[in-house]
Amino acid sequence: MAEPEFLLLHGAWHRGSSWAPLQAELRARGRASVAPDLPADEPGAGAAEYVAAALAAAPAEGPVVVVGHSLGGLTAPLVAAELGARTHALVLVAAMLPEPGRAHNDLLREDRTIMASGRGPGPERGPGGTTSWPPEAAEASLYAGVAEELGAAEPVREAIADLRPQAWVIGKEVTPLTAWPAVRTVSVICGDDRMVNPETSRRLAGARGFEVRELPGGHFPMLTRPAALADLLTGL
Repeated sequence: MAEPEFLLLHGAWHRGSSWAPLQAELRARGRASVAPDLPADEPGAGAAEYVAAALAAAPAEGPVVVVGHSLGGLTAPLVAAELGARTHALVLVAAMLPEPGRAHNDLLREDRTIMASGRGPGPERGPGGTTSWPPEAAEASLYAGVAEELGAAEPVREAIADLRPQAWVIGKEVTPLTAWPAVRTVSVICGDDRMVNPETSRRLAGARGFEVRELPGGHFPMLTRPAALADLLTGL
């Protein structure tokens, strides 16, 4: 059987390039990956458009490990379902979890513990229902603690410079997911995550019967711990 390739789906405000450090580690292990840009900044884009972009970039044949980070967790199960038997595993990294028949924004309103508290300043509202991060706010909130984790500030500045506006149809709409795909699902919990509450993530993963793997550190292990994340993924 061919080694699975990795389809990496980024989170809110980001691009496929956010996976670059992890992709370098995967290449060093002889493993192929692709990290498409999802239509995050297109005001009318919902799940259908996100899935289409992911599938257009997916390997044409062979097994695939679908990996969703943060908001990418809303798209990853849909892609895994579309790939069907080709999905070797579905991996959710510090991720949002869609619930069949529900809009994710409703889940966030009902359970205020899904997101971590005390995150600092938030993004600014923009045209077409988008939000975007001023660099100072992103450094203080979205990327809080990441420079300390890395021991360097420049990679954080580079990551923030690559951010773009995020539209939110995908959170407002009822997910097209009708049932969780019948694939091996692994939830990667980041112990010091300042964006997605690790305690709630453990609870939700346990309630759904997912395998749970733990990594130390914060919300962006593809940047701060790419070797450890690559070991985890290739170990599947």
